[in-house]
Amino acid sequence: MIKPRHLLVPAVTAALVLTAGGAFAGQKSATDAAGDAPATADITRVTLTNGDKTFTVRVKLHKASAERTHVVATLTPATEGAATYVVRTVDSGQGKKVGATLETTAADATEATAVDCAGIKAAVSSGRNGQVHVRVPQSCFGDDAGDFTVDVVTVTGAGDVSDGTDDPIEVEQG
Repeated sequence: MIKPRHLLVPAVTAALVLTAGGAFAGQKSATDAAGDAPATADITRVTLTNGDKTFTVRVKLHKASAERTHVVATLTPATEGAATYVVRTVDSGQGKKVGATLETTAADATEATAVDCAGIKAAVSSGRNGQVHVRVPQSCFGDDAGDFTVDVVTVTGAGDVSDGTDDPIEVEQG
C-alpha cells in the first residue's frame, strides 16, 4: 500500500517542473539548404534565443572561419515605431578572434547610430560545422527590448551578402 506522504514527493516535483517553464527564454530555429553559398559562409542552421537578460544568435555554418566568416543579424522589434537594430561580427584585429558591434536606426532616420553596448560578445568555433555565436544584453535595446523579427545573413570581407535565411524569424521574448 502506498502511503499518502510517498505521493508528496512526485507531486511537488511535478509542480516545480510545471512552474519552471516560465523561466526559459523564447527560442526559434530555422534551417537553410547546404551548398547554396561558399563553404565558409554557408548557413545551415540559425538559432535565436530571446531571454529576459540576453538575446543570442547562433549560426551554424558548413565551415566557419574567424578570418572569413561574418554574420549580420537585423532585428526589428515588434513594437510599432521602434528602431531597427543591426548586430554584426567584426574582425577584432587580434588574430583569430572576432568582436561584435550593434547599431540602431530610428524609424524615421536614414543613418544608423552605434550603440554603446559593453556586454556584447561574439565567438567563432572554426572548422567543419563550426558556429558563430553572438550575445547581446537586452539592456542594449532599451525600451525596444522584447519580441523581434530577425533576418540573418553572412557577408564577405567586401560586405557582399553570401547567404541568409530564406524568411525572417520571429522570436518572442521568453
